[in-house]
Amino acid sequence: MMMQHCKKILKEINSRNKINLRNSQRFINTSKANLKIVRCKLFDIGEGISEVEITQWNKQVGDEVSEMESLLTVQSDKAAVDITSKYSGILVKKYANDKDMIKIGSYFCEIDTQDDVGEEEGEEVDEAKEVEGVDEVEEASFEKKANPTNVKASPGTKKKAQEYKLDINAIAKHFNKNNITIEDVELYYKENKSDEINKSANEKMDIMEEVQVKGIKLSMCKSMNDSLSIPLFHLNEAYNVERVVKIRKELKNKIAESDSGINNITISSILIKLISNTLKEFPILNSKFNAKTNTYVVYNNHNICIAMDTPHGLLVPNIKNVEKKNIIDIQKELLNLRNKAMEMKLSKDEIENGTITISNYGAIGGTFATPIIFDNQGCIIGISKIQNMISLKNGVNKISSLDDLEIANNMNITYGADHRYIDGATLAQFSKKLKSVIENIDTIDPFSI
Repeated sequence: MMMQHCKKILKEINSRNKINLRNSQRFINTSKANLKIVRCKLFDIGEGISEVEITQWNKQVGDEVSEMESLLTVQSDKAAVDITSKYSGILVKKYANDKDMIKIGSYFCEIDTQDDVGEEEGEEVDEAKEVEGVDEVEEASFEKKANPTNVKASPGTKKKAQEYKLDINAIAKHFNKNNITIEDVELYYKENKSDEINKSANEKMDIMEEVQVKGIKLSMCKSMNDSLSIPLFHLNEAYNVERVVKIRKELKNKIAESDSGINNITISSILIKLISNTLKEFPILNSKFNAKTNTYVVYNNHNICIAMDTPHGLLVPNIKNVEKKNIIDIQKELLNLRNKAMEMKLSKDEIENGTITISNYGAIGGTFATPIIFDNQGCIIGISKIQNMISLKNGVNKISSLDDLEIANNMNITYGADHRYIDGATLAQFSKKLKSVIENIDTIDPFSI
């Protein structure tokens, strides 16, 4: 009876302490006396992003910070974003360093504002330091733990543990129980044996490093996982690009004499424009599919994504409204996006709302690839490197003599399409049309849409 009475009293005291603690916390949260240190929280930056990587701190501890000045730059799986300060003051503490991942809604630094900051301004203030007589209280844990000195096991169980050279107390601690059975011993042995085997195998391997996939590469990982659910149809065609190569040289000389602001034209810029022109006859390829509603949206805008290899990983910005741009405009935007991608300064607008993708893997090397759909788009176009090959002369469909052959610049273009709503015939017709345009082009005005 005495023991039960004591437990009842202890329970009542603990309950009262919780009430007092809640009252104290309520007082702390509403007090506004002597407030100086404000903790900055990373608010939602949109598009369902849950965490970001810190690419660099633009301010260090001890630096003065002005309102709306950039504190740090973060990289989501889509774009780089500058996080600005809502307050003026001195940066006194950082909760994370460069290359760390931080979650949306978590605190990332503290700023000494040198004046009072109220709760209505949206940031939580570390006030407990300014309120005397308030201590942090950790509630007692009453979870029952296994007592290593009071482990019970049958002789057979102890013998089995000895056979496996296992510590019976370690097993009790692992399962958080005092009564150990033979089944517990067997299970513990299997778990630890598996760990030992893996450990032994890893010790034999000369591992260079283990890398956490995050940031841009995590975005690519997610995108490729999503693409696994899309039934792809691939089509490959060899294109004679002899005329395009010739026209590119002519355009390069023409542009050098103009005041366009650039001194070069790439094959990529010409192909982007020719692809856009051909898309007008096959608008279904410039679309996105919604699996939830089994509908697809066809876009008038040709926002063509360009896959770019950077030291930070694969980035896929897009050139907006290519159908309304000339080759000069396209070349300028390509250069601009490339420079921004290399410096991790692409904006969200430059990353989002693409409608079709071009992967020019041939700029690095490779004569054939099977590109994967990006961002639920209907089509992706893979372009190989240009190489000299024996091919039919332009306009010749059948070999009658060696005179029908020539050594010319050729490239392979491979298409990948969402076969849920784009059929093979449509893709073949698009390829046939583009092939005709590329192989029969005589000239192109770089200043004309």
